[in-house]
Amino acid sequence: MGNSKKAGELSQTCKTYLETWYANDNEEIHSKYFAKGNTVENELIDFMAEQLGYGMAQKNQEYKEDEWFTGTCDVVLNDAIVDVKAPWNRKTLLDSVASDIDTDYEYQLIGYCHLYNKPKGILFYGLMDTPSDIAYTDEDVTYSHLPDNERWTAFEVTYSEYKIKDIIQRVIQCREYLANYESLIKSKLGKIN
Repeated sequence: MGNSKKAGELSQTCKTYLETWYANDNEEIHSKYFAKGNTVENELIDFMAEQLGYGMAQKNQEYKEDEWFTGTCDVVLNDAIVDVKAPWNRKTLLDSVASDIDTDYEYQLIGYCHLYNKPKGILFYGLMDTPSDIAYTDEDVTYSHLPDNERWTAFEVTYSEYKIKDIIQRVIQCREYLANYESLIKSKLGKIN
């Protein structure tokens, strides 16, 4: 069966996300993937800076927002913003190598470029050793023995005013959907329907 979404409409996934956000279900998501990423993030940032020739880099702590965008990228450099991802294992890294950049990540990077006033964004995947407390095995899971050039891949995106306008149009659609959803909920919540 084909996708019933018409061009320009919000996907069901997007609508579900908006409804969950509206319900304020900020339930903490726990997984081995998030745990590894959080645990190795600073080491991964150092690895990224070394591999891309930036020397040193630090975790960005500055949250930014404007009327349309909000967020905190992982690293702010002189000429770029960077988001780092820690693949779980070599297969996960190779999956990233074999595919194009995910559109969601591309648009996230372009949004960060807009917020931080940078001409480009980089999505960096770096394969780091898995800390023993989250490895789910009795043996060490290491990748640092591999040559550095076999442990990473990166995607670069260029700031695009056209794509910024596209994102803003999507934000407007999301806000309209939420306004209609809120009206529906308020018209029925606490009442016999």
